[in-house]
Amino acid sequence: MILIGSAVYGIVAYGLFRVKNWARWSAMLIIALSLAPLVPKISMAELGVPVLWYGLQIALRVAAAWYLAQAPTVLDAFTTKLK
Repeated sequence: MILIGSAVYGIVAYGLFRVKNWARWSAMLIIALSLAPLVPKISMAELGVPVLWYGLQIALRVAAAWYLAQAPTVLDAFTTKLK
């Protein structure tokens, strides 16, 4: 399973490197799916470092997904590649 997961990540990374729109959407989907396990962790975490750690992970993943979805430079790069 680890090899399959790493192969999927590698294919998506290669697609992002080649500026493929399917890879951008796949990366956003992977980020969204990776947020689901963090919700119960932050809900049950003790106050202090664990809440900060899980909160930081959530914030960074949301920022990465938001960047892929909304940043004008990203949208320009992926739309000009389609032409």
